[in-house]
Amino acid sequence: MQAKLNIVIAAEFELAEKIVELLEKGTLPIETLSVAEIYPFNEEQGLRFNNRAVAQNSIEEIDWTLVHYLFFAGETKHAPYLAQAADSGCVVIDLNGICAALQDVPLIVPGFNDEQLQDVRNRNIVSLADPQISQLLLTCGEMLGRGEINRLLVSSILPASYVNAEQVKKLAGQTARLLNGIPLDDDEQRLAFDAAPFKLNNTQRLLQQFEKILPNSEIQLVIHQLQSAVFYGLGQQVTALSDFQTDSSGWQTSWEQNPLLQWHQNSIVTPVSNGEQQQEQESDMIHISDVIELENGIQFWSVCDEQRFSLALLGIKLAEKVYLQGY
Repeated sequence: MQAKLNIVIAAEFELAEKIVELLEKGTLPIETLSVAEIYPFNEEQGLRFNNRAVAQNSIEEIDWTLVHYLFFAGETKHAPYLAQAADSGCVVIDLNGICAALQDVPLIVPGFNDEQLQDVRNRNIVSLADPQISQLLLTCGEMLGRGEINRLLVSSILPASYVNAEQVKKLAGQTARLLNGIPLDDDEQRLAFDAAPFKLNNTQRLLQQFEKILPNSEIQLVIHQLQSAVFYGLGQQVTALSDFQTDSSGWQTSWEQNPLLQWHQNSIVTPVSNGEQQQEQESDMIHISDVIELENGIQFWSVCDEQRFSLALLGIKLAEKVYLQGY
């Protein structure tokens, strides 16, 4: 276990900013923190960690033998950089799960299947589950482990930030234009004031991740993905069903005992209200509301900031668990 860590972040500025902010509040003993620009920052986009400027370097210039951990939020086309870092002995926290399908790379939802971290040294890579899978398993995982539920129906309401920062900019630009009476181009994908089936067909990838984390499960999972005109915040409508009559009290107890979850009995939390609460309270959690008891199951609504919570916070928690295990 290293006394002091040299950590590199490779991510879009918006996500990198959240990672840096949460690393300041975390437990990792960091000596140096820098950014590898796989996505070039704008001139005015600078980061500070513990009141010091964070160095921004070209990823080709980094000596990976001197780096302990890499927070990597790149795409498949950036995989050679990830492989180079891992081959040099750096532990890669794969935030976007581009290595999640590899059999010898552990796929983790921190706080749910931490025991699978023992395989990190196979490749020096550990993948974080997709935000949709993390949110689903953190809200349902304990009850799924009891074997009572055999069907999960999930509708994910995806924000622009789930795609990338460019999608957020497109949504903002379209919103401004339409509010000012300027029509969109005929061939332009409509984002503002609209909803549609999610453009990127990644449903099979999500099902594979669910099966990898729960390899012997006989639970039938159906996921619907809808693109919404929301900037940040992933919402999920979940229906969990059993073949037998169930008691919802076990769900409520599991939610109340999980420090990453907050159950709202008398109000409904939306992506917008969640964002407002974060600004006021700096509380990063999954919020559960609109709970409906069914004869053979339960239905509920959950919301979190998939950038700040599901990628940045869970990514840091994953790195902390890796560090405590001596990797």
